[in-house]
Amino acid sequence: MKNFSSLTRGLAPLFGLLIFIALWQVASGFYNHVILPSPLEVARSVASLTIDGRLWEHGRQSIIRGLTGFGLAVAAGVPLGLLIGVSPLLSSFFRPLVVALQVIPLISWLLLAMIWLGFSQVPAFVVFVTTLPLITINTVQGVKNIDLQLMQMSAVFRIRRSRVFREIYLPQVLPYLLAGVSTALGTTWKAVAMAEFLSVSQGIGARMALARINLETADLFAWTFILIGLGLITDRLLTYLVNKRLRHWM
Repeated sequence: MKNFSSLTRGLAPLFGLLIFIALWQVASGFYNHVILPSPLEVARSVASLTIDGRLWEHGRQSIIRGLTGFGLAVAAGVPLGLLIGVSPLLSSFFRPLVVALQVIPLISWLLLAMIWLGFSQVPAFVVFVTTLPLITINTVQGVKNIDLQLMQMSAVFRIRRSRVFREIYLPQVLPYLLAGVSTALGTTWKAVAMAEFLSVSQGIGARMALARINLETADLFAWTFILIGLGLITDRLLTYLVNKRLRHWM
């Protein structure tokens, strides 16, 4: 019975996907392929992009830009969040700036980056400024929720700072940080595609812009599913990293 229940849970997403594809196929019969291409047409488009090398050529550009901006956001956001969390003075200074970064519209960053940096640097910069607040704020929340009694005990027993960081800070901050990283990864692919759409000629977003101009809706769907695939792959990789490498810290 337990094995059957596990099998059912495992097959449920597949059944849901099959139902979605079936409904999509039926709906596509009522519209022109420019409005709504069929699943088969989109699959052919994905195959064509893969065979002629466009998938790798433009996907690679988007991956590099997205991970560059995301990596910089993690490198800056984690220490900034720790500093804001432990220092009321730094919190009063930096927190309004972080909140401002969070609420500034994406289109504003796109336009400013085009003026400040030139078109080629826009995608990585946009990813950086849109993911930095997510990582920073989550890190701050983790620091704020550290058990104060444990901190007081560590001070009473004069435990070394390195051990306090390893055994108190890390286990309690890490879940919040990983939640921020997961959200930031999802935001990364949306931000990089939007930035490429408006600023460069190579990358997934740029190819989506070209598909729109040429009314190649199947290609537009194909690139969209490729972006979804990137998001799913990076989310799986993060889950694997947490389960295999970081679980003992939590």
